[in-house]
Amino acid sequence: MRALSVICLGALLLGASPATAQMIDIDAIKEEAAAKSDEFAELRALLKDSDVNLRIAAFDAMVAHGDPSLYEIAVSTAIADIDEVVRARALWEILSRTRTLQIEVDPEGTLDNETSAALQDAYQGYMNFSVGNSLKSLNCINLYYTRDECVAGYNLSVSGTLVNFVYANQNVDGSFRLEGDGVLRGQMRNTRQKIEFPVAISLR
Repeated sequence: MRALSVICLGALLLGASPATAQMIDIDAIKEEAAAKSDEFAELRALLKDSDVNLRIAAFDAMVAHGDPSLYEIAVSTAIADIDEVVRARALWEILSRTRTLQIEVDPEGTLDNETSAALQDAYQGYMNFSVGNSLKSLNCINLYYTRDECVAGYNLSVSGTLVNFVYANQNVDGSFRLEGDGVLRGQMRNTRQKIEFPVAISLR
């Protein structure tokens, strides 16, 4: 009986060995990686072409493709483009896909001690808001709510590289502008506490 078990075990091992010993085609992996690298290099070159229309066309194609790697290359390049129209395209794509909006309060530490202490007590350095949905036709991004309309009092209104913000439940509103380093900077106010303060949103 024991001999039979040993024979069966040996047969199982022998039967499994071809599958477990299957070789990985390293050359094929290298070729595929090299081809992808060449493609990415060409696309990066298009995103930096002197013709702004070509840059926009490349950006739109890469974002629409659906490949996460192409999306990251497109937005990380376009967000720092010298042309405001290209930056605006990247800004909308990033904000419309954001699920949580994090706003840094007084990023440079420029406020007086009393105001800084009040803000620290209220926000601990950051404000976080959930994003509902985006409505491209209205240039609106709803905060918290998911509706087929721009929700009054709870939205981001995007116009080019300018973003207006309002969140009525927390009595805060403000405006931001996208700068060349890929950061939205601006001023917000808490209407309940009657405090105005600088803020920043890092997009990448």
